[in-house]
Amino acid sequence: MKVVYPFRVWKEDEDYLVQGLEPLENVLTYGESIEEALMNGREALTGVLGVMLDNGQKFPDPQKVSQAKDVYWIEPDPSVAIPILVRKAREEAGLTLVELAAKLGVTYQAVQKWERSGTNPKVATLNRVLGALGRRLELEVA
Repeated sequence: MKVVYPFRVWKEDEDYLVQGLEPLENVLTYGESIEEALMNGREALTGVLGVMLDNGQKFPDPQKVSQAKDVYWIEPDPSVAIPILVRKAREEAGLTLVELAAKLGVTYQAVQKWERSGTNPKVATLNRVLGALGRRLELEVA
């Protein structure tokens, strides 16, 4: 499972504009180069998803988009991607915060913290949480 969202990138005058596709079309930024625009898109996406996480909002599933030359897939920073993946795995397992906490022998506040932006759980903790949800942690360096 990976957290990535489609963004459309186009050149307008001297700048490259980046806009999320539905349901994140409100995420809009730009850059002087395509690399800078994509980096700014990642930062904007991270901010929007982080606020959604911290407010307990349901985060959107990415739209299915056919491959096009102006569509780029952007992944948020791990400080947001990891809590999203933990929450998604817990919800798919059909467990509440309290039920997962009981399964792990921790407080529900600990689980709640792992599902907030900016959390930085140890790899061993993350592996234990995902194991309790019937998942496994896979690492990739790109």
